[in-house]
Amino acid sequence: MCRFLHFLLKRLYQPSVISEIIGGILLGPTALGRWKAFSTNVFPKESLVNLNLVANFGLVLFLFMIGLELDPRMLKKNISRGVAISIAGIALPFGLGAAVSYALYSILMDSVGKFVNFLLFCGVAMAITAFPVLARILTERNLLKTTVGSISMSAAAVDDVVSWCLLALVIALTNNSSGLTALYVFLAGLAWVLFVILVVRPVYLGYLRRSGVLSGRDPTQTVLFVTFMMVLVSAFYTDAIGIHAIFGGFLIGVIIPHDGGFAVKVVEKIEDVVHIFFLPIYFTLSGLKTDFTDLKEGETWGLWVLVTFVAFFGKIVGCGLAARFTKFTWRESLTVGILMATKGLVELVVLNIGLDAGVIDTRIFSLMVLMAIATTVATTPLVTWLYPPKYHKRLDDLHTDDTASESGDMDPNAGPPANLLIVLSRIQQVPAAMTLLGYLCRRPTGNGLTHSTSDAPISGVHKYLYRPLRVFGLRLLELTGRDSSIMQHYESETQVLTDPAMSMFRAFARVANMAFHAALAYSDREHFVDNICNSSQDASAEITVVSAFGRSSNSNSDIVAGQADKSPDLAPGWFESFGWGFTSEQQAS
Repeated sequence: MCRFLHFLLKRLYQPSVISEIIGGILLGPTALGRWKAFSTNVFPKESLVNLNLVANFGLVLFLFMIGLELDPRMLKKNISRGVAISIAGIALPFGLGAAVSYALYSILMDSVGKFVNFLLFCGVAMAITAFPVLARILTERNLLKTTVGSISMSAAAVDDVVSWCLLALVIALTNNSSGLTALYVFLAGLAWVLFVILVVRPVYLGYLRRSGVLSGRDPTQTVLFVTFMMVLVSAFYTDAIGIHAIFGGFLIGVIIPHDGGFAVKVVEKIEDVVHIFFLPIYFTLSGLKTDFTDLKEGETWGLWVLVTFVAFFGKIVGCGLAARFTKFTWRESLTVGILMATKGLVELVVLNIGLDAGVIDTRIFSLMVLMAIATTVATTPLVTWLYPPKYHKRLDDLHTDDTASESGDMDPNAGPPANLLIVLSRIQQVPAAMTLLGYLCRRPTGNGLTHSTSDAPISGVHKYLYRPLRVFGLRLLELTGRDSSIMQHYESETQVLTDPAMSMFRAFARVANMAFHAALAYSDREHFVDNICNSSQDASAEITVVSAFGRSSNSNSDIVAGQADKSPDLAPGWFESFGWGFTSEQQAS
């Protein structure tokens, strides 16, 4: 059902989490669950205990993956701006959520339970931002490598860490009757955090260095066993002291290093089973708790409008003003605010924790779920309308690429360098590209052409005709829907250092005495042409060479001994046929 809904909703540029939430709701008492035969036979009460156990185990792994996506190197890029926007994006929504909580508590909760716990929970529910959903939206809209996308990711990462800590405090207060016991639980959780960061992390990093995985080697089964044992032990501890198991999984994910692509490789090992098996069960159980038929009175719908408005207003105003204060334009500032209002799956996790702990009841749970759907659904259309491509300010300018290899010494007697962009998708294309560049980088002498490394003087006839090459290499890979692919996208600046195709080109550039700049980009098929055109513009390329072999494989390890590609016949529109996305009209122009 989720796959079918996503097939329909993706045409409206909605992330997959929307179809998964709606699919779970349709299986619950809001729709199919009202049919007694369906609910009795498909979801009998005896099965819910086992389903809940499986779902919580998958949730621990999912929060572990969220922690893995938080790269400390990403936070350092915009630390001052990101922290400022995050603090404003937490403080104002938290305050507004606390104000709204009084109306919700009086009308829907009938003043049952501790109001302080309810107030804190509403504040956290309004303040949190769905980091993984935000990353997916930015990637799908080609915004991840823009100034707005980069600052939004940094702010959302800080927002998530702070919000999860606040939620842990709320759960500690809720699960313990006395304030002294709650304080003990919170201090025990804090002690575990310090122990993991100061003791476990250094020992774990030393083990990973000795095993070589931080240098690019694939993790062995022993390394993965140690990693997942840490996740389970941490989850067991945080659950035992009375917080929640997911906080233990999240904590271990945060300390996993990203060097050598290790974090990405760990995510690749578990992402499919989590997203295909565990999360649908969790969405189903969440949908079974959601009943929109409880929202009958006009007063209840008025509260939903108020809660949704506060969720939008708090984030847009708080983050927007902070972004404007840090020198963003008003258009960019409002875009950051809208992006930070994304709730998605993370909000659903928070609401389920609150419902299981007894902080909220089913009516408020259903109301908040509807708010999370509304805020997430509105994000992509609003961002697309407010921040179209003509306003994008990109970060990956090839002129200032830190991975550049300036091994080529420009001859003072030659003309200005000629910039050439060469685009590759597969490692099998590298030999042909090297052959082409080998011919292009030859320079003239009095006796004809010679290789660019020759020390022979340039004749007077050719002195001002010869222009050395400055080559910009772009490894353009297809962006899939997996979390690991998105992680690779925003970690591309470090991955380009170990990419096999670009490494081969660097070695070739040193031998050929040629200036070479490397870049790595991930893109979906819709934006392939945009990435090539933007990279060509950034490099001021006079010539752009695009490979003709297409995209049948985009893996860094796609070269197999004895299996060579066969070059098909070229025909009008062949770029379009091989998947780069160029139409015949674009090729002709």
